[in-house]
Amino acid sequence: MYVTVTPTAPAASAPGPGASPAPGSSPSGSSTPPPQAPGGATTLTLPRDYGFRLREAAPTVERRSDALDFYRDSSTVWADNGGRIVALEPQEPGTLDTCRAITRFIVKVPIASLQTGTRFCFETGKGALALVEVPKDGSEGGFVVLKVTLLGAR
Repeated sequence: MYVTVTPTAPAASAPGPGASPAPGSSPSGSSTPPPQAPGGATTLTLPRDYGFRLREAAPTVERRSDALDFYRDSSTVWADNGGRIVALEPQEPGTLDTCRAITRFIVKVPIASLQTGTRFCFETGKGALALVEVPKDGSEGGFVVLKVTLLGAR
């Protein structure tokens, strides 16, 4: 089984020189975190029984283990290891201050309810906060696609 990680496209005004991998190039097989676009957003594609950990640089997609912060099974996504999900209303901004203030905690989110534009805050058991957005509906081809933006800490 393959895990596909797709970085969001960098902004046209991305600063600094630097070589980026050729389009269509395959990953080296290392456990290097996926690249992030300016602004900190990373698009993750999660198959069943995979999840991610939030780290300083970028979320890391991994097979189910006791070390994951966020997990996906066949029908739901949920926070693990003391983490929690905070439901956002459509009009609420997905900012660090909002994610710190809102207390509509939920344990699991059904994959069927992950529609384009759905957003929620995710907090790890260690207090790292991220905004999670759904760029496409539900589970496409057996995968759940999430855009994760690290916001800071509680």
